[in-house]
Order: sequence, then structure tokens, then C-alpha cells
Amino acid sequence: MKCQFVRPIFEKNGFCIYVYHTEDSGVPQGARDNSFKGSGYQFTAKGNNLPANKLADVDLQGNWEKNSHGLQYIVDYFEELKPQSIEGIESYLSSGMIKGIGPKTAKAIVAKFGLRTFEVLDNYPESLLDIKGITRNKLDKILAAYNDGHAVRDLAAYLTPFKVTPKKIRKIYEYFGAEALETVKNQPFALCEIGGFGFLTVDEIARANHCRPNDPLRIEGCINYCMELEMQNGNLYADKPKFQKQVYEQLNRGYVSEVVSEVEVYKVMYQMVHDKALYYEDGALYSAKLYGYETKAARDFAALLVQSYTPPAGIDDLITQAQKDLKILLSDKQVEAVRKAFTNLVSIITGGPGTGKTTVQKVLLYISEKIGEKNILLTAPTGRASRRMAESTGRADAVTLHSALGLNNDEECEAAEEMLSMDFIIADEFTMADMRLSYELFKHIEKGVRLVIVGDVDQLPSVGPGNVFRELVKCGVVPVTVLDMVFRQGKDSRIAANAHRMLKNDAGLDYGEDFIFCQADSAKEAADKVVEYYKAFVDEYGVDNVQVLTPFRKKGDASVNVLNDRLWEIVNPKDSWKAELKAGNALYREGDRIIHNKNKNDISNGDVGYITDIYQDEDGVDLMRLSFSDGRIVEYSAEDADLIEHAYATTVHKSQGSEYKVVILPWLPMFYMMLRRNILYTAVTRAKEKMVVVGSKKALYQAIHNTACDKRNTHLGERIVREYNALLTKKASA
Repeated sequence: MKCQFVRPIFEKNGFCIYVYHTEDSGVPQGARDNSFKGSGYQFTAKGNNLPANKLADVDLQGNWEKNSHGLQYIVDYFEELKPQSIEGIESYLSSGMIKGIGPKTAKAIVAKFGLRTFEVLDNYPESLLDIKGITRNKLDKILAAYNDGHAVRDLAAYLTPFKVTPKKIRKIYEYFGAEALETVKNQPFALCEIGGFGFLTVDEIARANHCRPNDPLRIEGCINYCMELEMQNGNLYADKPKFQKQVYEQLNRGYVSEVVSEVEVYKVMYQMVHDKALYYEDGALYSAKLYGYETKAARDFAALLVQSYTPPAGIDDLITQAQKDLKILLSDKQVEAVRKAFTNLVSIITGGPGTGKTTVQKVLLYISEKIGEKNILLTAPTGRASRRMAESTGRADAVTLHSALGLNNDEECEAAEEMLSMDFIIADEFTMADMRLSYELFKHIEKGVRLVIVGDVDQLPSVGPGNVFRELVKCGVVPVTVLDMVFRQGKDSRIAANAHRMLKNDAGLDYGEDFIFCQADSAKEAADKVVEYYKAFVDEYGVDNVQVLTPFRKKGDASVNVLNDRLWEIVNPKDSWKAELKAGNALYREGDRIIHNKNKNDISNGDVGYITDIYQDEDGVDLMRLSFSDGRIVEYSAEDADLIEHAYATTVHKSQGSEYKVVILPWLPMFYMMLRRNILYTAVTRAKEKMVVVGSKKALYQAIHNTACDKRNTHLGERIVREYNALLTKKASA
């Protein structure tokens, strides 16, 4: 059925409900929009990644289905059709669908070729060189985009019923090229070669193509999928018997009877171990990648520990001098931390909020300079944490671990080959460092470099797999100092005091002006009160100093997604003079506060900035200009929008390494999966001046008494001890 897009009704995660117009009289009476008085008919269609280009006709194929909303068209297949009029061709070319052709170039092409434009593009593309402004280089780009467009649209049409996003369709095409569609149809499990492509989607495609359910490629894909789930849960390995059962159940899910036997699963798993795609050790099953990170990190870290080292003389005198010159008084534990940092090549400092970790770092830097160390690296896992480190120490040269190691993004890119050959490294907020990042750090530290690792062992572990900081602290072979005296915020501050009460399993929190509790009996009520507090505190402190944190991203009225939408309209409401850009399922407008979600190029995960401009370039491509607090200005296209989101509300996990004057936290029984001490503790310790908890005291008590922190499958600590003892034995016998 030939149609034209009219308007959207609903869009989320690729699923669309759109209104289309058609002249086809086959539209059933019950499906027609009777309020439409023009020629033809308007109706509602449902499907995934449906075309929404008003400038191009589209052929929709599917079936009519009656539901609570009436009769709607369920789209199984679609194909965009080329326009046939001069005006339509020009509009199509200038729409931005073909990169390299903007409004001016489109007008020139149509003026010369008229209705023959598509024939020329298909058969005589060299003729475009006769048009002023089209160079050979530009023509190559235009043709690449035009030809890609055909192939990508065919691929999209085939994959639409399987809820594959446009970005993933583009990724498939870039990976397989012109053979993409045939590959997807005939060898669907080859899609598992593409990073981020889920087994469930691939399996659905394979089932539609009647592939053998016990195909070894299907079993291997499922094993990799289940291993990825383990990684997402923070685990470095899986328990083999449980894992094998999980794979078996996943492969047979949805079938009436067994289609894959346990023996078949075992055979493929055994072959993957033989091929070193998996590693099996003492009941633990690792992916090759994570096994390499854990074993090599343990080896490299142990090697750092056993190095010969002569401490500088007069450290105690320098500690005394530092206190005098910096006008501070160190506690006994702080003195111990400084002393260990200069009497060992590797040491660890851990402590909660206000225990003086920053003060210790200032003393370390003071003494380091006094003994002639000029090459010093200050680093932290995220951009915000590194900038906080720079501000608190008074040194502007703090950088992210990614930057220090030459890692340009979060993908599996190679780190720089250069070693970290400085005199002294302080790695702060190390609880956020996952196994891969830690491996790269330990691997790149040059022999003889002194390393101090700083963090709070009671905070949440890293988002990525592993629990590195905790493993380093508890392994027993690294000098550790625990700071436990509260200095920050003054002795009367309830924030730091309550945080330390939580660690002592004490639910008798002290409430007052700087630690506020507000009762709410439902998520809706909590969300309403969060919004009220947010309005009031933003007026007093400003947008950048007030942060809403919540445990859940998507679930319920008190989730990040729902709260962000509400707070967005308060802080930056729609206005005729503010340009907007739709990117996927998100809408952005000028003035929006955003947070970056991945490390990519010069922008770090957790960086917060503002959208200053939304505009089109000369080729008609929609762009956003983002400005960050340190002066960096970056351009984003709509395709880059998955890297950002609104930053008025974020998850507690996302807030690690950040501090805000005011934190507002919904905390409800419905968060039962997240009612853990380390999550609550992390949220509370983000607040500097005011902490507001909205919700249930019962939920607070439950979290405080729930000491089950994130238990993760890792053997890093044990491996470090084994490698350390082996190296000591080797050293002694040499």
C-alpha cells in the first residue's frame, strides 16, 4: 500500500505508532480517521523503525489488526519509494538522506536533470561533475551515500520485524558491506561477530529462516551471550555447572521439547575452551578477554610490589614541615598514610567522606616536590573525578585514566605503547576502575615508579566487571592505610556523620537542616516531592549544584528517565526561539544540560555540559554544539545522540566520582533490589551541603542493614598473592 507519513503518535526503543495517508480505497472503514476531510484516507500503523520522511512515498506491507484502539495496520515490511515530481525529487535530495547534497546542490542537480535525476544517479553519475561545486571527491561521497542508502533500506526492511535499531542496521552494513542482506538471511549467527549485537535478536532471525536449533554456531552464540550477561553483572567468571545449565535452558526456551541436548552444549563449550575462546580453571569459566585481564593484571601488579626500593631520607621531618607550611594538622592515620606512600613503591589509602584523603594527597604532592620529583601523574577513572582531583589539590594537570593510557573510547581499542615513566602516580577514586582499566594501568607503569591508590572501599564497585579496589585492599600483600576520623564539613555536619553511622550498621540517622527526610508513600508522591524540592533548591543554588539521584533508570515514576523528563520541562521549557533536535527516541533543545555516557575521543564518561546551538550544516545535516565546563566545545550529529542524555537526574552508579552541593534521593520499598548499604552510602556521600531523602524510613533501615555489597566473581586477590609469593621465592633463590 502506497502511503505518505503524516505524524507520529508514539515512539520508544524503535517501536513506532504513526499516522499515514493513502489514496488506496482498500483501507477498511473502521481504520479510517473520520476527522480527516481531505482526499484519500488517514490511518494508524504500528511497527519497528517505520519511515517518517514526509518527502518520500513509502510502500507498507502488513495486516489489519483490531485492538483496544480500534483497527490498526501492523507493518511487516516497508520500502521507501522515490518521488516522481520535480518538487518531490528536489525535496528528497535536500532532505539530508544523501550526505553531501544540501538544498543548494539539490536545486542545481534537479535544474539540470529534472525528472531524469534518479536515472542519472543510477546510470550516469559522472554527469554530476558538470554541476558547479561538485568535485570528484564530493561526487564519490554522494555516490557512496546514495548506493549505501539502497542497500541499507533493503536491509532495514528485512530486519524491521525483528526490532533491530537503525544504528545497528548501519553497523551490520558497515561490517558485511554489499553482502549484508544475504549474510543475515543465510548465516544469521555471523551477526554475533559484531560487538553489541544480542543473541536473542539473532536467534529470532535464525528461527524465522528455519536454521537448525542445534547448529553449533547457535550454541556458541548463546554461550557468548550468557557470558556477556555475567560481565554485565560485574563478574569476571561464571560457575561452570550453573553456567552450562543456563545456556541449555536459554537454547531450549520457547520450544515444546528439547532441541539442544546438554551433551551438545558441553561439546561446543569444550571446543571453545580448546580453541581458547574460553578458559576453564578450578570450576570457573572465563571469557578469553577477561581471563587475560585478570591473570596479567595480577602478574603485573605483583611485579610492582616486589621491586627493590630505597625510600628517601628524612620523611618524618618532611611530614612535619608540610604541616607547618600547609597550615594543617594531620591525624596519626594520615601521617601513617603519607609515611607508607614514601616507604613503599605501592600503597593504598581508603576512607569515607571527610576523612582527609584529599589532605593526604596535598601532603604527598608537597613532599614529592621537595625531594625533587617533577614528573607527577594525577589520575582518576572519570572526567568529573579527575577535575575534582585537580580542584582539590590545586593542580590543573589531573587527567582521566583513559587519557593517561591513550584509550580513546570505551570500545576494545588498543592502549598507547608508551609506558608511564613518571616519578610518582596518584590514582584517585579507584573503586570506579574496572578490570580492563586496572590491567592497562598496571601494565603501563614503568619500573621504579611510586604508585598510591586512593578510594573508598565502602562505595559501589565499578560499572564494568571486577571489584579491583576491594580485591587489592583485602589481598593482604599491599600496605593499606584506613582513614576513619571525620574532618570534612565540620563536626556538626549530619551528612558525613550519617554516612559513617551507616557503615556501623546504625540506622539511627540524625535529621535536620542539612540532612532532610520527607515521607512519601508511593513512587508518584515521591516524584512530586522530588520535583518540589528540585525547584526550590535550583532557585537557591543553581542547576549545576543540585542533583537528583535514583537507583533505577527506567522503572516507575521515580526513575531517571521519568524524572529527567519532568525536571527538563522545569529547567528548560519549550520556547519558540529555542531550536530542537529529535535524535532517535530523545528530544533535545538549546539550553539542555546533558551528561556524556561514554569515553570517546576528548570527552569522558560522566562529563556534563550544555547544548548551546542546534543548527544545520551546508549539507543539511542536523548538528548540536555542546559546551563543557572546562571550555571544550564539541559538535554532535543526531547519530551521536546515544552518547548523551539529560543530566537533571542520574543513577547513583553514574554519580560516583562527583559531588554536588545538594543531592535529592527518592528511596522507596519498590527499589527492593537496590536497597543495599553501599548504594545508599554512595548517594549520601555525593552531597556536600544538603542531603534530601524522599520516601520511606523502612526502606532506609532495610538498606542500612543490608550488608550484602556487590558480590562479584573474581580471583584477582588470590592471583596477586600467588604471583607475589612466587616472585619473592624466585628473588630469594636468585
